[in-house]
Amino acid sequence: MTGPEKDHSVDFEDASRGSTAKVVERLGCQIVEGSKSREQHLTVDAVAREFAITRPMARETLQALHQKGLVNLQPRIGAAVQGLEQWDLLDPDVIAWRLEVAPDSQMRSLTELREVIEPRAARLSALSRSAEICHDLTGHARTLLALSEEPDFVRPREGVAVRQRFRDVDAAFHRTLLAGSRNELFLRLSHPVVMALNHRIDRNWIGGHQQAAVGPARAVVGAGTVQRYPIRPEPVAMWLHMGLAYAVDQGLATAAEAFAEALLAEIRGGRLQDPAVLDHLRAGLEQFDPNGLPSPYRSGFHDAMAALVRARRAPVVVMGVSGCGKTTVGQYLAESLGAPFEEGDRFHPRCNVEALENGTRLDDRSRSPWLAAVAARMRAAGSEEGLVITCSALRHIYRELLRAARPDAFFVHLALDQDAATARVAARRSHFMPASLVSSQYEDLEPLQEDEAGLTVDATLPVERIVAEVQTELVRRVRER
Repeated sequence: MTGPEKDHSVDFEDASRGSTAKVVERLGCQIVEGSKSREQHLTVDAVAREFAITRPMARETLQALHQKGLVNLQPRIGAAVQGLEQWDLLDPDVIAWRLEVAPDSQMRSLTELREVIEPRAARLSALSRSAEICHDLTGHARTLLALSEEPDFVRPREGVAVRQRFRDVDAAFHRTLLAGSRNELFLRLSHPVVMALNHRIDRNWIGGHQQAAVGPARAVVGAGTVQRYPIRPEPVAMWLHMGLAYAVDQGLATAAEAFAEALLAEIRGGRLQDPAVLDHLRAGLEQFDPNGLPSPYRSGFHDAMAALVRARRAPVVVMGVSGCGKTTVGQYLAESLGAPFEEGDRFHPRCNVEALENGTRLDDRSRSPWLAAVAARMRAAGSEEGLVITCSALRHIYRELLRAARPDAFFVHLALDQDAATARVAARRSHFMPASLVSSQYEDLEPLQEDEAGLTVDATLPVERIVAEVQTELVRRVRER
């Protein structure tokens, strides 16, 4: 009987061993999220009890976490939980756990890593100009563009295969770029780069959260924040991939570096409109030969680059009734465009503020000096810096006054039903506009007309999606000039 009993034990241990990775993950996540405090001692027996596993499995779990730097094994004492500075921060599991428990900070760190290595890798790839690398990069860029235009991409279920293929090709593109640098350390960092790429489309794709995301916009995030992956890949990002691949193919180090820098700036709020990024891109475009692109892509590339370096400089007026989110959207939009932001309410004379605080409705005469001040600020906005300014601009004649100051003004109307607006205003504590006057604004409200340059957007959409729709429309308008 001894033989069969021994075999049964071995079989049980082999079967149990397969779950050790799950225990490593659970305990690793606990350490990363802080529920296992620094310097806390974990014994084999304690781990075995907590996770209902055998002592050999608990020992194996602690050894695995020791190798990742999350714990420090000490004879006769156990394992001491380590601080972040001791972790192997490039270990794939550690990255995955940090993305699970603190995705924003981990994505910021990974993107900052990419910003350091990828532009330099692009420069080195262009200098080495390997035929194999050029072939693969340009092929990947063309495939990415085609996949981004697939109708199914935007469909949560039907588009799974398309998005998976897009994700894999995008990862191959960036691995190839790092390999082209001929720097073995850059290539060693390809895994965290790919994990950052995959996280955005696998876990942070807006299209997968549309139902849950409908509602009040989240708090404004600062310029430089890594943006969620859009419903469909931004066309400008696809053309930047194309430019980067063919700049390497043409052996243009400065241009390749500029395209890589702009490509990374595109996923950051505000960075793509950073004057330094655009100046670098303009310098790269002066070197770049668009005739080196296959003929079907030349026109699209030219239009996208022209729109990028010239777009988003007309003043943008974020309009609508009180409570529609003008300030929230305006601040976020200004950051994304790299433009100054102005809160239109601050241009009201004191007598207007006092009247509103007392529940008195403003008439056209009282609005006149306010609109004149808003128009003056729009007129002063430079064509290079742009401007985002909030102003209710409820009536067509008010908007005409603003357009007289800046004929190129673009209006973004945040549309919201009256009940929702009233509820939002009633919930505010530090604004002079009372909820009792919201109904009067709907009496004055005249929606944008066909002859007015602008866009009407559902104010209940997430702020990121509103901003993305505005940016897309601004780029489209520039292309049609």
